Amino acid sequence: MATSVIVIGGGVAGLTAAHELIERGFQVDVYEARPTWGGKARSQPVTGTGTGGRKDLPGEHGFRFYPRFYTHVIDTMSRIPSGAGHVVDHLKPTTESAIALVDNDTWFRFARQKVTKPYDILDALELFFQELGFDDGDCTIFGAKILQFFTSCPERRLGEYEGIAWWDFLEGDLYSPKFQRQLRAVPRTMVAMDPKNGSARTVGTISMQLILDYASSGVNNDRTMGGPTSEMWFDPWFAYLNTKGVGLHAGTKVADIQTNATEITGIVLDDGTIKTADFYLLAVPIDAVVGMITPAMGAMDPVLENLRIKNPDDLVSWMCGIQYYLYEDVPLVRGHTFYPDSPWALTSISQPQFWRDLGIFRRVYGDGEVGGLLSIDVSDWNTPGTFIPKTAKMCTPDEIKTEIWGQLKAALNGTNPEDKVLTDELLHSSHLDADLDYSSGALPPINRSRLLIHPPGSWALRPDPGTAIPNLILAGDYIRTKTDLASMEGANEAARHAVNVILQRSHSTAGTVQTWPLTEPDNFEVWKALDAQFYAHGKPHLFEIMGIKRAAEAADLLRRFTAFTGLSKIEDLLDKVRATSIIKGILTRLGVP
Repeated sequence: MATSVIVIGGGVAGLTAAHELIERGFQVDVYEARPTWGGKARSQPVTGTGTGGRKDLPGEHGFRFYPRFYTHVIDTMSRIPSGAGHVVDHLKPTTESAIALVDNDTWFRFARQKVTKPYDILDALELFFQELGFDDGDCTIFGAKILQFFTSCPERRLGEYEGIAWWDFLEGDLYSPKFQRQLRAVPRTMVAMDPKNGSARTVGTISMQLILDYASSGVNNDRTMGGPTSEMWFDPWFAYLNTKGVGLHAGTKVADIQTNATEITGIVLDDGTIKTADFYLLAVPIDAVVGMITPAMGAMDPVLENLRIKNPDDLVSWMCGIQYYLYEDVPLVRGHTFYPDSPWALTSISQPQFWRDLGIFRRVYGDGEVGGLLSIDVSDWNTPGTFIPKTAKMCTPDEIKTEIWGQLKAALNGTNPEDKVLTDELLHSSHLDADLDYSSGALPPINRSRLLIHPPGSWALRPDPGTAIPNLILAGDYIRTKTDLASMEGANEAARHAVNVILQRSHSTAGTVQTWPLTEPDNFEVWKALDAQFYAHGKPHLFEIMGIKRAAEAADLLRRFTAFTGLSKIEDLLDKVRATSIIKGILTRLGVP
C-alpha cells in the first residue's frame, strides 16, 4: 500500500510537494482553505465584470515576475502539460525595463548587455547611473560595495552579513538623498525586501542575481506570463495533479492538528472530520504556520516552539497589488517600470502586450471596452503618500486607488503638458488585492498575504523542512533554502527539500528531487577563496583592509595566499583589483599605491 501524505496548503509549495510526491508513487491529499488554488500567486477575477461571453477582468495579488535565477519553478512548469505543450511555453521575455523619475521629461529605458569579465558588471552599472544623472561619488562607493559583495566568501556572508542590514553594508547614509531613494526603492520594488530592515546576506545575494540579470543578455532573464496566472499555470497544474490521482480539497480549512506523545495522529477539518496519513506536510505561509503549531507540537520540537511563540509581525511586511483597467493600452516599455521617487515604492507592467496566448485582451475579458491593464506592485505601506498624506495601510481602498494613480501620473507624464502618458479619461476601473480584508470597517485592514522580509539574524530562527516530529514536515517560502527569498522560487525549492525528507524518512527507493544553488560568475571564485582565507584569520574583507590599515596587512595575507592560488606574483591579484576605474578611484583616494 502506498505511503500516504496529507499536504496542508494549496499554494506553490503545497502543489509542488504534491507534484513531486505523486510522481514517486505516494498517495497524496491536499487541503486548501481558499476556494481556489495558487495561494498568493493565484489570479483574482473581478466578479461580474465579464459580459457578452467574455471572462471577468483578471485581478492579481501582484504581477508575476520570473527572473533568470528562478530555476525550480521553471523546471516544474516544464513538466506540467498545457495544450500541445507545457506551462513553461507560456512565459514571455521582457526585453527592457524603465525607471520613471518625478519631474523628468520622460522615463529611462534600459536593456541588458552581456558581460564576460567581473568588472564589466561595474561598467554596466556606471553607464546606467550616468544615464540617470547620479553623482560620480555615489556611483564609486556603490560600485565598490557591489564588487565587495561579489568577492565575499559564503562564510563571511553568513557569519557577518547575515547580522547586519543591507543598508548598513552599503553604508547608505554616505550617499546623496537622490541616490538613497534609489537604494531604498530597487530591492523593495522587485522582491519586497526592505534594505534598512532586511539582512545584508539575503538582500545582497538576491540583488547580485538581479544585477546579473541586467548584465547579461538572453530571453530568460526576466519573464512574465502570456496570460493571467491561474489560467496559464494553476488550472493546467490542477488538471495534471487530478489526473495523476492527487486528492484536491479546496475550500477546506484544517481546524486542528492532533498528536500523541511522539507524532502527529491526524488533522481535524472545519466540519469536524478527522483525516489521517503516514506523513503530514505543513505548506502554509509563516503567518498561518505560527497559529497552527500547538503547544503539544512545540513540546516535541524546540524549533517549532520557537516559531509558535514568535510574533510574526517582526518577520513580515506588506507587498500587495492593484490593477488599473484602461480603455486603451499604454504599453510604456517591453517590461517593468520602476518608480524610485514614489513614496509607496511602486513597480508597474503593462500586461496586454504579453497576454496574447488567449487572444486580444478586450475580446477575451470584461465588457469589451477595456483594452489596457497596468498592474502595480505596492511595496511600501508605511510612508505617507504624496497626494493623500496618509500611509497606504491607513487609506481606504478608494484613497489607495487615487494616490497610486496620482503617483503614476507624476512619474510618467513628465513636465511637457502636451505629452501626457496617463490621463483620467483612460481609466475604466481598478482592482485592489483581495487579500486585503476591509470587512471590519477598521484601518488598517487585515493583510492575509504578508511576506517574510528576512530581518538581520532571521536565518537562525527559520526551520529546516524536517522537524523533530518524525511524521511532520514543513514547506513554504520561510523555510531555509538556497534561494533564501520569500517568493514562488523559494516556496518551490522548500517543497522539494520537504519531499526529500519524506523520501528519506519513509525509506523510499524513488529518486530524490533535484535542487539547484544560486550561481554567480566563476571568475569571482578566486576572490571568494581569497576572502575565505581572510575570514578564517579573523580579518575583514580586502577592501576594508585597504580602507582601514592600508596595504601592509593586505600584502601579508596576499603572500600567504599565493601558495593557495598558485599565482606567482602578488601583483597578479592586485592588478586585477586595479583593472576598473571605480576601484582605481578608491585606491587613489585611500593612498594605496
